[in-house]
Amino acid sequence: MANGSALLIGAKFNKKQSLSQTISTDFANTTPAISLVSLDLPTGRQAMTSRITPKTFKEIPPTKVDKTDIKTETTSLALYTEPTERITGLTALSNGTFVIVSTALTREGNYNKLLFFDNQSSKSKKISELKKSNCTIENLLATKDDKLIGIVSLNGGIPPFEMIIINPKNGKVSSGSDLSLPELLPDRRFSNLALSPDGRIYATTLRREGITRLVQLDLDNRSMITGKGNIVTLSLLMFDEQPLQNDLLSLTFSPSGEVYALADPKNEGTNFLFSVDIETGEMKPMSMVAVDKITFSRKSISM
Repeated sequence: MANGSALLIGAKFNKKQSLSQTISTDFANTTPAISLVSLDLPTGRQAMTSRITPKTFKEIPPTKVDKTDIKTETTSLALYTEPTERITGLTALSNGTFVIVSTALTREGNYNKLLFFDNQSSKSKKISELKKSNCTIENLLATKDDKLIGIVSLNGGIPPFEMIIINPKNGKVSSGSDLSLPELLPDRRFSNLALSPDGRIYATTLRREGITRLVQLDLDNRSMITGKGNIVTLSLLMFDEQPLQNDLLSLTFSPSGEVYALADPKNEGTNFLFSVDIETGEMKPMSMVAVDKITFSRKSISM
């Protein structure tokens, strides 16, 4: 059916397909099979035992990158580890296209890929020209004018982190100097970029003591020292009247300004959808939900 309003969309690995289809053995050149699902927001008072049943509207098969000959910076690991792949970013462009980042960690190195899905077909691009060989893309956000801002780990998923711009046409990374993206403190985790309806960019930061805070990127008032944007610290994220002890999995704004988060606050292996008070940081549980990332659509979707 056609839905004229924005929908809350989740992304997850497509477990209906075989493992060999879901997570490709060609990690460098192929994205995994991914399902995009719509999530009906609970109404009224909901207990954490409730569960949203995702409605799958598109199953995206493994997609080969358009230019397999592009070399990416990788370093082989000295110790063998089983390959793993994660969905590390989900965002929507103004034309309705969804953009997903998948990051694979293998013995041969780390591979980061962009997956574009326009509700009809998919295409994929390698992310290249990262600063270090073991970099991983840990988050992605499309701005109102469709620039792709990413957060990259320079150390395989842990600090230090940097903010970058990814060119959607070729997957190449740049420093984002034209946006004056702020410098990130080297001892903190940064993630969960989210764009509010008024164009402000929010994120989370996790300090060594294990406390997660909301922050805002102030790109208008630049630092007199660096010439780059500033990071404004906001509220602590609070769950059960206690500071949240681990990071969110995803953060997003609805078109009307409500804030939603995906998290597993007790590390139980079950993800929950929360409403978030941006002023106080209070997180209210809404429902269990089996997805890895969330975002709102920017155009109506036919289902």
